Amino acid sequence: MRSKNEQYIFSRWLFMRFIGVIYFIAFVSFFLQSEGLIGATGILPFNEYLKAAYDKLGSNAYYIIPAINWFNDSFIFLKFQLIFSIMASIFLILGITPLLTSLVLWISYLSIVSIGQVYMSFQWDALLLEAGFLTIFISPLKLISRPTSDKSPHILFVFLFRLLLFKLMFSSGIGKILSGDETWRNLTALNFHYFTQPLPTPISWYIHQLPDWFHKISVILTLFIETIVPFFFFAPKRLRFIAGFLTIILQLIIFATGNYTFFNLLSISLCLFLFDDSLFISTNKNRKLIFKDEENSNRSKSVRIKTIVLAVFVFIILTLNIIQFSRRYLGLRNIPDSVSITLRYISSFHIVNNYGLFTVMTTTRPEIIIEGSNDGKTWKSYEFKYKPGDLKEGDYFVAPHQPRLDWQMWFAALGDYRRNPWFVNFMYKILEGSNEVLALLKDNPFPQNPPKYLRAQVYDYEFTDTQERSANGEIWERTYKRYYLPVLKNR
Repeated sequence: MRSKNEQYIFSRWLFMRFIGVIYFIAFVSFFLQSEGLIGATGILPFNEYLKAAYDKLGSNAYYIIPAINWFNDSFIFLKFQLIFSIMASIFLILGITPLLTSLVLWISYLSIVSIGQVYMSFQWDALLLEAGFLTIFISPLKLISRPTSDKSPHILFVFLFRLLLFKLMFSSGIGKILSGDETWRNLTALNFHYFTQPLPTPISWYIHQLPDWFHKISVILTLFIETIVPFFFFAPKRLRFIAGFLTIILQLIIFATGNYTFFNLLSISLCLFLFDDSLFISTNKNRKLIFKDEENSNRSKSVRIKTIVLAVFVFIILTLNIIQFSRRYLGLRNIPDSVSITLRYISSFHIVNNYGLFTVMTTTRPEIIIEGSNDGKTWKSYEFKYKPGDLKEGDYFVAPHQPRLDWQMWFAALGDYRRNPWFVNFMYKILEGSNEVLALLKDNPFPQNPPKYLRAQVYDYEFTDTQERSANGEIWERTYKRYYLPVLKNR
């Protein structure tokens, strides 16, 4: 029998407010950028993407790209979908029809991720879908959810949320160790991390200036929290609470030193299932919760059937996670065809995902600088809103909003334009003078007409030291490396 101090009524109530806020942030953030990214005149129009997918895959495209936008591929419908989803997330925050709204939000965000192409391919998008899928099953079937009248979620669902948090943290830690990356092995990874990460914050520059011993200790603590602490997510209460607080502290540090969108908020929200209601009751004595024990010595037949169904569901999810983890880290290859097919089909729905952030640390920061010219001699730079360009700028607090073009530019700089066809589209949209695409940038150096020539060059960026910054106010120093792609000429 579950005792009263093992209830998760308030923990679930808090989590659902968190997930509602995160959905709200995700939809609003994408709404502000959607037209320039995947609109009809954007960089990668999603309606053309759907048409090309259907022409190549036929009806299989519906499974590979699961999206309600197959029914209507207009951008007007997409805008309505985003606005409706923003309203639904507010409903979830308020606890209004939580089961219906959590289902609607998951379906809508799955659709956005499916049609968003490279701009919606980040691990936190997959994490939100995996957490959002589980949220559907713990959502109370009520008009309005209140912690004073809700029942505690089944302990098996609490286990699934802990498993998800374990997978996220442990995969990130073990991935660093097994990757063979020398910077993690010799404890120098954080000597590079703060200036090579996609979008540093103002704090990043200051942390980077700290001595080597500080960065080495930080690496040790990071690996400890990511590889050892997660096992205590399944430990008795006191150890579990300590593991939860350590994980939250790590996420807060990451939030302060890097703009990782809503990832840290989502990770912290998953930690709530490490704390049962005894924590919140002891710190909120005036709050009165009505605990309703789901189990008693005289279980009804329906309750027993429900428990069996839940156990089967948990077993399937657990098995798929184990197989997926084994394939990635243990080299498992010989698995039944039925399991392989199942994994392939559910991968499009992001119900079970792989994670692992910064398993290989980048030690340099190549940065693409886009410039236009009317005479081929005098060049003016196109500045982005958040990514480095100007040597005195490029460290902002922007999270939990994600400027997805700025983020994608970081990945593009690590390769070349042949591996990033979207970048070529982006350049041609600038030459065309697309207002929707130009709106994604900080300013337009050619406000009257697009330039005759456009080029993209790569520079290596690195933080300045204290003396250099005090002398000229520059955060960055840079060294020219190469052309990124040939000069484009406007017709």
